[in-house]
Amino acid sequence: MGEYDEGPPADVGLGFIALPVTTDVQSNAESDEIEAAPARPAEPVASEPLPAPTEPTTDTLTADADAAKRRSLTISLGDQAFEYKEDESVVRSGPISSGKPGNPTPTGRFKVLSKDEHKVSSRYTNQLGMQAWMPYSIQFYGHYFLHEGWLPGYPDSHGCVRVGEKDARFLFERLRIGDPVLVVN
Repeated sequence: MGEYDEGPPADVGLGFIALPVTTDVQSNAESDEIEAAPARPAEPVASEPLPAPTEPTTDTLTADADAAKRRSLTISLGDQAFEYKEDESVVRSGPISSGKPGNPTPTGRFKVLSKDEHKVSSRYTNQLGMQAWMPYSIQFYGHYFLHEGWLPGYPDSHGCVRVGEKDARFLFERLRIGDPVLVVN
């Protein structure tokens, strides 16, 4: 071990271990006085200069600008279409398939509650009897999600809003938790 090794440390019980202690203190045996060793100046610590500040990169500027944008999603059940806006400008729109009769998609003002790129339904199964896969899921109310799915051209889901794969990925990447979702008839 080190220069102070005098064998294994003694066990003092209760899980504590006594270790040898060294000090720079000397004892004067004649007077029982303790003298401290003279102070030594600290050795200078070599430090490297801090890097100079840099200008923000395009990536950080883009990320900051993206965070400041007002994003919103409007889903029109009557038109079976969605419209995604940033700062009141339509950025993307496309077809949907909403809830079929007996399983309507709720209407109203909602917010993005959660996102899960690889969600599997806890309620519904697919044609093979397996739990339904719901890629790029965006939860907007209770057990209602917008996610990638088949688009037959009419309302055909159990209440979720299905969009095509490219639209689902786009919306998943752009929408943030708390962004408004408006579902209208």
